Formats: sequence, structure tokens, C-alpha cells
Amino acid sequence: MKKYYLSFIVLLCMLFCFQTGANAYDLSARHDIFTPAFQLLWQDFKNVISTKKINFKGLDPSVARVLNANPFTSDDINSESYYKIAAPVSYELKAKIQREIFEKFGESSKILDGIDWEPKDAEEYLLYALLKKDVEFLAEFEVLDSRTFNGSKDIYKFFGVNKDANKYSKWVKPLFYEYDWDYAVSIETKSGDRIILYRTDSPQNVYDLYHQIDKKTTRALKFGDSDKLIIPFISLNERIEYPKLCNKVINDTRFVIAKAIDDIEFKLDNKGAKLRNEAAMQIKTCSLPVPGRGKVFDFSKPFVLYMVEKDKSLPYFALRINDTRFLEK
Repeated sequence: MKKYYLSFIVLLCMLFCFQTGANAYDLSARHDIFTPAFQLLWQDFKNVISTKKINFKGLDPSVARVLNANPFTSDDINSESYYKIAAPVSYELKAKIQREIFEKFGESSKILDGIDWEPKDAEEYLLYALLKKDVEFLAEFEVLDSRTFNGSKDIYKFFGVNKDANKYSKWVKPLFYEYDWDYAVSIETKSGDRIILYRTDSPQNVYDLYHQIDKKTTRALKFGDSDKLIIPFISLNERIEYPKLCNKVINDTRFVIAKAIDDIEFKLDNKGAKLRNEAAMQIKTCSLPVPGRGKVFDFSKPFVLYMVEKDKSLPYFALRINDTRFLEK
């Protein structure tokens, strides 16, 4: 994104793309979601084996290709927002992680009990990360009348701006408005992060779609008095596992991924957004160590949501909404 816009919040990066009447989500494929904690583990894994890509013997799973292609690293997120560690598996490591995430975030782990901590003859390592971000809008948005989403049978909760749009013009920034089905808006928060919403039907990978915003963005647009903003309340609580990455030998190494877990909680309402993302990867190895007219920005149709941290160029979270699965009634 252009530096002018990067001062807003992008790291929550949640990308939603909806299709009425069908659940098109396969979050484990990472086409419809980008989660920062697991990507941080993937980057550490690449650093350990000194390669730009993690290639498996035989055909690479599609999820591995998506993870390899993503440029997001720890440089794209403030270290105050996350905790990560890589070390040999042991009960002492479990206790250390539990103690340190409580000290840093006041959090308890939801996934560590699912790890096999019993020492083995072969060396085993754990890569772990926890990211937590709570961001508040500069003022609360209006709670709008409930309505359908993309022609759904049920109605859902929405918030936004229905009148007096000028009150929000300093922190609601239209990025572009090419057609009434192709537009994006950025919303500033108290922390300087921004939330970006991109209205699109494209099935393209959510992270790739983010770069289209940069190409289309113009500084000329303002949030005018007759403009409107319509956003659904969102609530996501998902556990993702990646079986296609497990028990496959990685080229030129003795690494095998034994377990890969990604736990995500995300909420968006008229006050702001909250993200909690916890991930773990258990690795088996024997030898290697580990380190004009009023514009209507209506998101009651397929759209993408991103979160980007202040002064960073890449989003840390993205999610596509294809249906009402993550909407609140």
C-alpha cells in the first residue's frame, strides 16, 4: 500500500467473500484467510533450513505454495503484538510458554494441551506463536438496521454511517470507487492501525487481492456528506489444522511436520476489532537445530477485510467472506 495510507490499520487483515446458499470456505487452504501467527512459524521454519521455500518430496501441497509465496515476516508486525519461540519439545518448554504468554498478554494457551510433550528418542522441536491485537475506532459507528447479506434468507447485524458522513471524514478514507461493485475503504483506529474493506467477487487468493488495492488507490477521494458505510458485525472462532503438510519429508532435510495447528478468534463491531491468533508446529528431526453522487460503501455483499499495522506495508490478517457463516444475528 502507498505510504499515505499505510499509517492506518491493516494487520487485522481479514478477508471476506460471500456466496449465498453455499459454504465455500476451506480455511486450511489459506485462500480465504491470512493468519499472522502461522505465517511467522513458516518463516522461522524456512530460516532454520536456510531456504526461501519449503519444498516437499513429491508434489507440494497447495497450502505450502500459498505459504511460500507470502512475503509477510516479523518485520511487518510490532514485536509487542506477538510472542514466538522455537525450542526442543519438553515439559519445561510447555511451562515456559504458558508462563511467558501470561506475563506478556495475560493469556492462557488453547492449543498446547494438544501437543505431545513426551520426550522421544529422535529430536523433536516446537515452533509456537501467539499474536494479540485489540484496536478501537476513533469513535463508535452507528448501529444500523439489520438486513440480509448478499440475498441471504436471514437478517444480520450491521453498523456504519447512514447520515452526517462529514463527522467521519477524517478517519474514514475511500481508497477507490471504480464501480458500484468494485470499491475499497480504509478506517483509521486509535492505535494508528487501519482496517481495510475491499468489495470484490474475485476468487483470487486474499493476499494477492491486497496488491490490487494499491494499484487502484487514489488520493483524490473523500468521504462526502452524502456517502454511506454499511459493514456487518463479524465473529470468527475457528481451529484450523493442516494435515496436508504433515508426515511429508522436506527436500534436502530430515524434517517432517508432525502437527500444525492454527487457532483464530476475530470480532468486528461498531467499536473496533479484536484478533487473537495462536499457532504451533511440531517438527521431527534427527540432526538440525531450530531457531460524485453519494457513494455507498456497502459490504452486505462479498468483500475482503484486511488489518495492517501502523507504518507497515503488508497486512497481518485477511479473511474472505463468501456467505453468512461468520456474521452475527
